[in-house]
Amino acid sequence: MSQKVHPFFKDVLKVLFYGSKRFYMWMSGLTFLALVGIYCYSIQLSEGLIVTGMTDQVSWGLYISNFTFFVGIAAAAVMLVIPLYVFGDKNFSHAVLIGEGLAISSLIMCILFVVVDMGRPDRLWHMIPKLGYFNWPQSLLAWDVLVLNGYLILNSFILFYLLYNKYNGVKPNKKIYVPLVFLSILWAIGIHTVTAFLYAGIKAKPFWNSSILGPRFLASAFTAGPAIIILFLSLIDQYANARYIAK
Repeated sequence: MSQKVHPFFKDVLKVLFYGSKRFYMWMSGLTFLALVGIYCYSIQLSEGLIVTGMTDQVSWGLYISNFTFFVGIAAAAVMLVIPLYVFGDKNFSHAVLIGEGLAISSLIMCILFVVVDMGRPDRLWHMIPKLGYFNWPQSLLAWDVLVLNGYLILNSFILFYLLYNKYNGVKPNKKIYVPLVFLSILWAIGIHTVTAFLYAGIKAKPFWNSSILGPRFLASAFTAGPAIIILFLSLIDQYANARYIAK
């Protein structure tokens, strides 16, 4: 039985796939690179890391460094949320949506890097509670899975709720989303704290065996992250279609 798709989702798809020739060329290039990456990973998954010609330290460092980088970008959205919802600065209202969207995409990349690093993503079901052995709260990896997926769900719901109400011309209910916003602020701190604990617990990496690793992660994320968001906003202001920005 066919179901009628809500106009909101239709319009979202129109906006996502609308652009100039440069937009389609850029997206086609990214799609090609993504397909090449998927193909290369399929070979690595079936043959092992031997096909890369690198030691496991190199590949592990590549995956984990990118994971750490995107965790910082995801946590940086908090720096846009705090001025609006804590200090009441209305000038940040439009930038918050960009920050939330960037946090969601960064979290997806974080999870993908972890999945690739695991080597056997077909065994992920072992970490699902009741089906497998989640080993929470003893396992730091279980904490990491909890904070990453929890932060992704929070940001996805907040962004969808705000955009959906804006689309329908309805004022969002602050009793629904504001508590989740404050919860996401605490959750963002937890992302870097848990990641730092996870790294500090690796005995083979003595450089990370430091009690100030967590604060250093937070400081770097809350400074470098907003800088990258500013660059994104500058690109959007320069190249995006003004007709859709106005909406």
